[in-house]
Amino acid sequence: MLGMKRLHPPFPCAGQIPDTMDFFVLVVSQFPFSGYNTAMAHAASRKENATRLILIEDHADFRESVTRVLEERGGYQCVGGFSTMEDALEALRGGLKADLVLSDLGLPGMSGVAGIRKVRELLPEARILVLTAFTDKTKVFAALEAGAHGYLVKAGSATRLMETLEEVLAGGTPLDPKIAGMILQTFRQLSPIPEAESLSGRECEVLQLAAKGLTRQEIADELKLSPYSVTEYIKRSFDKLHVRNLPAAVSEAIRRGFLDLS
Repeated sequence: MLGMKRLHPPFPCAGQIPDTMDFFVLVVSQFPFSGYNTAMAHAASRKENATRLILIEDHADFRESVTRVLEERGGYQCVGGFSTMEDALEALRGGLKADLVLSDLGLPGMSGVAGIRKVRELLPEARILVLTAFTDKTKVFAALEAGAHGYLVKAGSATRLMETLEEVLAGGTPLDPKIAGMILQTFRQLSPIPEAESLSGRECEVLQLAAKGLTRQEIADELKLSPYSVTEYIKRSFDKLHVRNLPAAVSEAIRRGFLDLS
């Protein structure tokens, strides 16, 4: 447990608090003890309906701080925090269950990308969000192709993290704006795609909305289609793009120049 002590100088007013994940460690490590007890009492009342979360992050301060902030601000219950993918997988094989997994990529031992594949096998219904400092395209595509449902850079704000988690849990495929822009810029110039493998206008529309975080029902409402039709368009996209999940489909569609998320 993090040590508790009062801030010196006094804690700033709400308008002065920077909304960045880098600030998590400062706030939590110096949170007044009485305030923490009050927060924990409120958290206990929400525990029954909280989203079960696993956080795989090798920096202990960041891991514990993110966990505390999510539990207090977002109705999440951290059922496991691990510094290595091996420890997380061992716990999952032992019966640990979760609705959401947040994982770094640069972990000691097994990489986050390799671990994502194994987590998907052990927790097929869970949503997986990459939370990392890496922004190079090799790791981005590898993570999405491994089955990650979203990708967020650590330098983003706490508010953006909360919004991204909501999008992931709602069935969306959120990408950090830096990542979406990088993918688009890198793969804008491509060789022609055979017409047989080109996506139709409707298939592109469906993937475009999925990339923005809309659920299948919301996509159906937006395009005035049935949920069944939306599912069929997504399946056809999978076949044409030679992928097996929605995050990989969005990634591949961007790579081929079918989607523009700028």
